[in-house]
Amino acid sequence: MQIGEFARICNTKISVLRHYDKEGLLIPDEVDRFTGYRYYSKEQIPVFVRIAALKKAGFSLSEIKQILLEHQSSEQLLSLFETKRAELTQTLDNLAEAREMLLRENAIMSVTFIKRGDITCAKSKLCDANYQNEIIEEVERAIKEQGYQRISGYRTYGEKGTNQVYVACDVIKLADTVVKNNENTDIAFENDSTIVGKWQIVGEYAVKEDFYGDVCSANKEMRDIYFLPNGENYWCYSWSKGKLICRFGDYSFVNNFHVENYDGNRYMFVEFKSYEYRHGGMPTVLVLRQLDNNEYTIEDVAHKDNIELPFENDEKILGTWKVKDFCRSIEAFDPSATPRQNLFFKRVTFKEQGEVISIYGDKTICGEHMQTWTKGYILRKWNRTACAYKICTIDDREYLFIEWKSGDYIYGGMEPCYYVFERDRNYTKEN
Repeated sequence: MQIGEFARICNTKISVLRHYDKEGLLIPDEVDRFTGYRYYSKEQIPVFVRIAALKKAGFSLSEIKQILLEHQSSEQLLSLFETKRAELTQTLDNLAEAREMLLRENAIMSVTFIKRGDITCAKSKLCDANYQNEIIEEVERAIKEQGYQRISGYRTYGEKGTNQVYVACDVIKLADTVVKNNENTDIAFENDSTIVGKWQIVGEYAVKEDFYGDVCSANKEMRDIYFLPNGENYWCYSWSKGKLICRFGDYSFVNNFHVENYDGNRYMFVEFKSYEYRHGGMPTVLVLRQLDNNEYTIEDVAHKDNIELPFENDEKILGTWKVKDFCRSIEAFDPSATPRQNLFFKRVTFKEQGEVISIYGDKTICGEHMQTWTKGYILRKWNRTACAYKICTIDDREYLFIEWKSGDYIYGGMEPCYYVFERDRNYTKEN
């Protein structure tokens, strides 16, 4: 489910979830590389409740992170609360609320899922029609929490002459795991000069009528998307008339779209094969608004860092480092985890006077014309990115964190992830 939906279910703010992600407390189950949207699974709801409860009890985020790593039970947490009570007498009211959060049962309104043939209907209990919008929000929350996808608009019905109604919609059960799918994206190009230019993502909706009816408003994280002339490939996608082509390496899709004029603006409605589709569901509706009809180039839309930084020595970085992990943030790194296999960025060697050698897959990048380093940064001239590095000591071991600025950063505007390295004291050129 999207971050906004997860926030509604957990009765929190999107900004709080982003902060927890940055701190490595609650990392999204998946981040869509095209939209930048964060997606969470229903299994992460109890984790959020636990974090919120511990925070209410007065624990710091670093303390909470350690508690989560130790996988303590609810009973152990309640014992910690009692200890905290003696230390933080001024937070007694919050502590009581936190205990209630851990112990109480799910308070979401009763929603019934009725299967009829191939269709499953989600239906609310009988409610006052004056609160129809609130009812819809509760049904939407229950659908997401139970692992379903809504595939129709909302409809209401009830007994004539009364103000009591049911709210219902059609849903489909999503799979817990990703369904592998790579469509053939090698299609003949057909031009449509009217869609060339800059577009802005308005949001992702369950069905098209949600957009026009302003129902269950989608994630509002705005992102600019460029359609280059002649369908030129840009970042992870290209296009042809009526088709948005997405290639993400581990999956690829052809998404049909059409354009409509509405309220003085031009909108594109994309049958988007995103998170739900990859979990056995149906395409959602990604809505884009056209900002201009200019003919941009890849060079125009790429983010460029300042790579003209002067050389400053850093004795601590010298030597060879071998890869250990890849993570969303420095805080998310778990040194006790089993090292990942087959990572793309395999090894990096820092030499005197700014010389740096990187091994990506079976390719070696070196030479002053390709990349150099200065204190705190690797300056990659081949894609104009300045990747910050940081050496951290964790449990008496040194780890090197290097920002990974891929197309997601250069063209998608996403925050960089991190490769994590350990010193390789046995490595030589002959190895």
